[in-house]
Amino acid sequence: MKSTFLRRILFCLLATGAITGSALSGAFAQTPNDGLMMGKRYICNVLTYSNGSWSGYWEGPLKRSNPNIGTFTSQNVMFMSAYGVTSRLNVIVGLPYIWTKSDGGHMAGQRGLQDGSLFLKWQPLKAKTKVGTFSAFAVGGISVPLSNYVPDMLPFSIGIRSKTASLRGILNYNLNGFYLTGAAGYTARGPITIDRDAYQAEGRIYDTNKVMPPNVVDASARLGFVNKHLQIEGFVESMTSQSGDDIRRQDAPFPTNKMDMTSAGAMAKVHFFTKSGAFFTVLGQYSQVLSGRNVGQATAYTLGAQHTFRVGGAKN
Repeated sequence: MKSTFLRRILFCLLATGAITGSALSGAFAQTPNDGLMMGKRYICNVLTYSNGSWSGYWEGPLKRSNPNIGTFTSQNVMFMSAYGVTSRLNVIVGLPYIWTKSDGGHMAGQRGLQDGSLFLKWQPLKAKTKVGTFSAFAVGGISVPLSNYVPDMLPFSIGIRSKTASLRGILNYNLNGFYLTGAAGYTARGPITIDRDAYQAEGRIYDTNKVMPPNVVDASARLGFVNKHLQIEGFVESMTSQSGDDIRRQDAPFPTNKMDMTSAGAMAKVHFFTKSGAFFTVLGQYSQVLSGRNVGQATAYTLGAQHTFRVGGAKN
């Protein structure tokens, strides 16, 4: 019973806590990359607040600052919910509200609903051995813009307003509460429409309002420990665009830019159980962008709370 509770806790929190940066805007989209599953008919709801800021950024490979921007800040409130259809098939949805600002220049930030996401997670393999438990997962997902925000006013845009489809593979190893998880995924982005008749990218002029953002490969590694009352974890994440150009000198970012980054961080969570079998969790996370291309060197933190319960009541 104890190990079942721990699996539900860790799955729900990792599924809602994986953050992938979206260029200089700091607009975040969340993707499940943990190594666990929700139990059948269990549901967890998570509400988080995130704050990321930077004053330095990479213009292509050049590290610089811009007094017209000063310190840029992106904040978001994120609601996510995960449900166990079966013990091997889970559904995860996400809904973010984002707002941006800076303390330099005269540029106004944006605010609004960004992109809604839907993921299906399947566990084809779980093998218990004398040296630990090995598991494999496949995750497929889509996202669609939920509001008519402006995508080509980076870094102040709350996103790039592209429909996406993603596929991810995950391998997980667990031994007596210690776990190691590795994940890699590919996200295909659809074309976007901008409010102008032409634009410049990759050294040429395009006489169209249709823009094709680059597709993205992401990867992560997580090492942590969890028991019934506490979870701690360290992680490294990366994002690499598969095409794109660099920000032109003294120009603003654009959705065609190749946006790469590597970040690292840590998170901690505390769990509180009720007599009914449901439980509440408070969580905190900190991360720092270590290196990048056409992205801000952001420092970010996340605070949140979670409620997990079984639909139809607790299971004996």
